[in-house]
Amino acid sequence: MSRARALPGLALALAAVLYSSWLIGPLLNPAFSLLDGYASELAARDQPYHLVFGLGDLVAGAIGSATGLALARRARGWPRRAWWGLAAFGVATALDGTVSSMDCAPSVDARCARLAEVGALSWRDQWHSVSSALAITAALASLFALLVSRRGRRASFRWGLAVAAVLLVGTAGTLVELIRPDAALGAWQRVQLLGLSGWLLYAGGVAAAQGDGSRHSTVT
Repeated sequence: MSRARALPGLALALAAVLYSSWLIGPLLNPAFSLLDGYASELAARDQPYHLVFGLGDLVAGAIGSATGLALARRARGWPRRAWWGLAAFGVATALDGTVSSMDCAPSVDARCARLAEVGALSWRDQWHSVSSALAITAALASLFALLVSRRGRRASFRWGLAVAAVLLVGTAGTLVELIRPDAALGAWQRVQLLGLSGWLLYAGGVAAAQGDGSRHSTVT
Protein backbone atom coordinates (compact mmCIF):
# COMPACT_ATOMS: atom_id res chain seq x y z
CA MET A 1 0.00 0.00 0.00
CA SER A 2 1.40 3.39 -0.99
CA ARG A 3 1.89 6.18 1.53
CA ALA A 4 -0.81 8.27 -0.16
CA ARG A 5 -3.33 5.44 0.14
CA ALA A 6 -2.44 4.79 3.78
CA LEU A 7 -2.57 8.44 4.89
CA PRO A 8 -6.37 8.77 5.37
CA GLY A 9 -6.46 5.56 7.40
CA LEU A 10 -3.58 6.68 9.61
CA ALA A 11 -5.14 10.10 10.08
CA LEU A 12 -8.46 8.64 11.19
CA ALA A 13 -6.71 6.13 13.47
CA LEU A 14 -5.03 9.09 15.17
CA ALA A 15 -8.39 10.87 15.41
CA ALA A 16 -9.88 7.77 17.07
CA VAL A 17 -7.08 7.74 19.67
CA LEU A 18 -7.45 11.46 20.42
CA TYR A 19 -11.23 11.11 20.61
CA SER A 20 -10.69 8.48 23.32
CA SER A 21 -8.90 10.89 25.66
CA TRP A 22 -11.67 10.27 28.20
CA LEU A 23 -9.97 6.94 28.97
CA ILE A 24 -7.26 8.81 30.90
CA GLY A 25 -9.88 10.86 32.72
CA PRO A 26 -9.59 9.00 36.05
CA LEU A 27 -5.82 9.57 36.03
CA LEU A 28 -6.00 13.33 35.49
CA ASN A 29 -9.31 13.98 37.26
CA PRO A 30 -10.07 11.35 39.94
CA ALA A 31 -13.51 12.92 40.54
CA PHE A 32 -14.66 10.92 37.51
CA SER A 33 -14.43 7.18 37.08
CA LEU A 34 -14.70 5.47 33.71
CA LEU A 35 -18.42 4.92 34.30
CA ASP A 36 -19.58 8.01 36.20
CA GLY A 37 -20.43 11.41 34.76
CA TYR A 38 -20.51 12.42 31.14
CA ALA A 39 -17.16 12.40 29.35
CA SER A 40 -17.80 15.97 28.18
CA GLU A 41 -17.58 17.12 31.80
CA LEU A 42 -13.86 16.37 31.75
CA ALA A 43 -13.48 19.31 29.34
CA ALA A 44 -15.69 21.63 31.43
CA ARG A 45 -13.88 24.91 31.94
CA ASP A 46 -13.79 24.61 35.74
CA GLN A 47 -12.23 21.14 35.77
CA PRO A 48 -8.52 20.32 36.18
CA TYR A 49 -6.73 19.45 32.93
CA HIS A 50 -9.79 20.51 30.93
CA LEU A 51 -7.49 21.84 28.23
CA VAL A 52 -6.11 18.33 27.66
CA PHE A 53 -9.54 16.92 26.90
CA GLY A 54 -10.68 19.97 24.96
CA LEU A 55 -7.54 19.82 22.84
CA GLY A 56 -8.17 16.14 22.19
CA ASP A 57 -11.59 16.93 20.77
CA LEU A 58 -10.29 19.91 18.82
CA VAL A 59 -7.48 18.01 17.09
CA ALA A 60 -9.61 14.89 16.54
CA GLY A 61 -12.30 17.08 14.99
CA ALA A 62 -9.84 18.97 12.81
CA ILE A 63 -8.36 15.72 11.51
CA GLY A 64 -11.81 14.27 10.87
CA SER A 65 -13.08 17.31 9.02
CA ALA A 66 -9.93 17.72 6.91
CA THR A 67 -9.86 14.02 6.00
CA GLY A 68 -13.56 13.97 5.24
CA LEU A 69 -13.32 16.99 2.97
CA ALA A 70 -10.30 15.60 1.13
CA LEU A 71 -12.00 12.25 0.53
CA ALA A 72 -15.38 13.75 -0.41
CA ARG A 73 -13.78 15.83 -3.17
CA ARG A 74 -12.80 12.67 -5.05
CA ALA A 75 -15.71 10.40 -4.15
CA ARG A 76 -19.11 9.75 -5.69
CA GLY A 77 -22.42 8.31 -4.50
CA TRP A 78 -22.71 6.79 -1.02
CA PRO A 79 -18.97 7.06 -0.22
CA ARG A 80 -19.16 10.79 -0.82
CA ARG A 81 -22.10 11.06 1.58
CA ALA A 82 -20.08 9.13 4.16
CA TRP A 83 -17.13 11.48 3.89
CA TRP A 84 -19.34 14.57 4.12
CA GLY A 85 -20.79 13.08 7.30
CA LEU A 86 -17.25 12.60 8.62
CA ALA A 87 -16.44 16.24 7.86
CA ALA A 88 -19.57 17.43 9.66
CA PHE A 89 -18.73 15.25 12.66
CA GLY A 90 -15.28 16.79 12.74
CA VAL A 91 -16.58 20.35 12.81
CA ALA A 92 -19.10 19.58 15.56
CA THR A 93 -16.50 17.74 17.63
CA ALA A 94 -14.02 20.61 17.34
CA LEU A 95 -16.75 22.94 18.61
CA ASP A 96 -17.47 20.56 21.47
CA GLY A 97 -13.95 20.96 22.77
CA THR A 98 -13.71 24.72 22.30
CA VAL A 99 -16.56 27.13 21.60
CA SER A 100 -19.33 24.99 23.12
CA SER A 101 -17.42 23.37 25.98
CA MET A 102 -19.33 23.10 29.24
CA ASP A 103 -19.04 25.71 32.01
CA CYS A 104 -18.90 23.18 34.82
CA ALA A 105 -19.52 19.53 35.68
CA PRO A 106 -23.06 19.01 37.03
CA SER A 107 -22.54 15.38 38.03
CA VAL A 108 -19.89 16.35 40.63
CA ASP A 109 -20.95 19.94 41.41
CA ALA A 110 -24.37 20.45 43.01
CA ARG A 111 -24.31 24.21 42.35
CA CYS A 112 -23.58 23.57 38.67
CA ALA A 113 -26.45 21.09 38.52
CA ARG A 114 -28.85 23.68 39.98
CA LEU A 115 -27.72 26.34 37.54
CA ALA A 116 -28.17 23.91 34.65
CA GLU A 117 -31.71 23.09 35.78
CA VAL A 118 -32.78 26.74 35.70
CA GLY A 119 -30.90 27.53 32.48
CA ALA A 120 -28.51 29.95 34.20
CA LEU A 121 -25.32 28.70 32.54
CA SER A 122 -23.66 30.46 29.60
CA TRP A 123 -24.76 30.15 25.99
CA ARG A 124 -21.62 28.12 25.35
CA ASP A 125 -22.72 25.50 27.84
CA GLN A 126 -26.26 25.46 26.48
CA TRP A 127 -24.98 25.02 22.91
CA HIS A 128 -22.91 22.02 23.99
CA SER A 129 -25.88 19.68 23.71
CA VAL A 130 -26.54 21.00 20.20
CA SER A 131 -22.99 20.45 18.92
CA SER A 132 -22.87 17.01 20.56
CA ALA A 133 -26.16 16.00 18.96
CA LEU A 134 -24.92 17.20 15.57
CA ALA A 135 -21.72 15.16 15.96
CA ILE A 136 -23.64 11.96 16.77
CA THR A 137 -26.13 12.52 13.94
CA ALA A 138 -23.34 13.11 11.43
CA ALA A 139 -21.46 10.02 12.60
CA LEU A 140 -24.56 7.81 12.31
CA ALA A 141 -25.28 9.16 8.83
CA SER A 142 -21.68 8.57 7.77
CA LEU A 143 -21.67 5.01 9.11
CA PHE A 144 -24.95 4.22 7.36
CA ALA A 145 -23.54 5.52 4.07
CA LEU A 146 -20.38 3.45 4.55
CA LEU A 147 -22.44 0.33 5.17
CA VAL A 148 -24.43 0.89 1.98
CA SER A 149 -21.24 1.43 0.01
CA ARG A 150 -19.63 -1.74 1.44
CA ARG A 151 -22.58 -4.12 1.26
CA GLY A 152 -20.95 -6.03 -1.59
CA ARG A 153 -17.86 -6.78 0.50
CA ARG A 154 -18.90 -9.26 3.17
CA ALA A 155 -16.00 -9.00 5.60
CA SER A 156 -15.96 -5.20 5.56
CA PHE A 157 -19.74 -5.05 5.80
CA ARG A 158 -19.79 -7.37 8.83
CA TRP A 159 -17.23 -5.23 10.63
CA GLY A 160 -19.33 -2.18 9.88
CA LEU A 161 -22.42 -3.87 11.27
CA ALA A 162 -20.57 -4.71 14.49
CA VAL A 163 -19.49 -1.08 14.89
CA ALA A 164 -23.04 0.09 14.13
CA ALA A 165 -24.45 -2.25 16.79
CA VAL A 166 -22.16 -0.82 19.48
CA LEU A 167 -22.86 2.76 18.42
CA LEU A 168 -26.63 2.30 18.25
CA VAL A 169 -26.81 0.51 21.62
CA GLY A 170 -24.69 3.23 23.23
CA THR A 171 -26.76 5.99 21.64
CA ALA A 172 -30.05 4.42 22.74
CA GLY A 173 -28.75 3.97 26.28
CA THR A 174 -27.52 7.56 26.39
CA LEU A 175 -30.94 8.85 25.34
CA VAL A 176 -32.53 6.82 28.16
CA GLU A 177 -29.99 8.29 30.58
CA LEU A 178 -30.97 11.80 29.56
CA ILE A 179 -34.59 11.04 30.39
CA ARG A 180 -34.02 8.96 33.52
CA PRO A 181 -30.54 9.49 35.03
CA ASP A 182 -29.38 6.75 37.38
CA ALA A 183 -26.35 5.88 39.49
CA ALA A 184 -24.39 4.88 36.40
CA LEU A 185 -24.67 8.27 34.77
CA GLY A 186 -22.45 8.30 31.71
CA ALA A 187 -21.92 4.53 31.47
CA TRP A 188 -23.96 4.18 28.30
CA GLN A 189 -22.31 7.26 26.85
CA ARG A 190 -18.97 5.48 27.20
CA VAL A 191 -20.37 2.67 25.05
CA GLN A 192 -21.45 5.29 22.52
CA LEU A 193 -17.97 6.84 22.53
CA LEU A 194 -16.37 3.45 21.96
CA GLY A 195 -18.73 3.04 19.01
CA LEU A 196 -17.68 6.41 17.62
CA SER A 197 -14.00 5.56 17.92
CA GLY A 198 -14.73 2.24 16.24
CA TRP A 199 -16.48 4.09 13.42
CA LEU A 200 -13.45 6.33 12.91
CA LEU A 201 -11.20 3.27 12.68
CA TYR A 202 -13.64 1.56 10.32
CA ALA A 203 -13.87 4.67 8.14
CA GLY A 204 -10.08 4.80 8.04
CA GLY A 205 -9.94 1.19 6.93
CA VAL A 206 -12.49 1.81 4.20
CA ALA A 207 -10.62 4.92 3.02
CA ALA A 208 -7.33 3.02 2.86
CA ALA A 209 -8.95 0.12 0.99
CA GLN A 210 -10.55 2.43 -1.54
CA GLY A 211 -7.25 4.20 -1.96
CA ASP A 212 -8.27 6.95 -4.35
CA GLY A 213 -11.23 8.32 -2.36
CA SER A 214 -13.84 5.92 -3.80
CA ARG A 215 -13.52 7.07 -7.40
CA HIS A 216 -13.88 3.47 -8.54
CA SER A 217 -16.79 2.56 -6.27
CA THR A 218 -19.77 1.22 -8.18
CA VAL A 219 -22.21 1.72 -5.35
CA THR A 220 -24.27 4.88 -5.81
